[in-house]
Amino acid sequence: MAKGAEEATGPKGGQKTFTAETVAVLLLAVKGSGATPSISKQQYEMMSALDGTRTADSFQHQLRAVTAKARELQARLDGGEKFEAVKAAKKRGIYLATS
Repeated sequence: MAKGAEEATGPKGGQKTFTAETVAVLLLAVKGSGATPSISKQQYEMMSALDGTRTADSFQHQLRAVTAKARELQARLDGGEKFEAVKAAKKRGIYLATS
């Protein structure tokens, strides 16, 4: 197991996963508004070092689609598009089992 991997596990010990869109939004958040979403060579090298098995080039290749999606989302934001969050479903009554 890579260094720090235990911190990225879910409640049942499984790896947490996120969609490419979610990671793209995180990339936008880290870069700040107006900045070009990108990941530096040094950051890919850091990922490789923390992972302990994969190369920096491997991470760059895998995340290429994420950075492209982040640039697309940035362009949409710059164009004035507003994103509306999903509304919570109505909570239904609580059903208690009777004995």
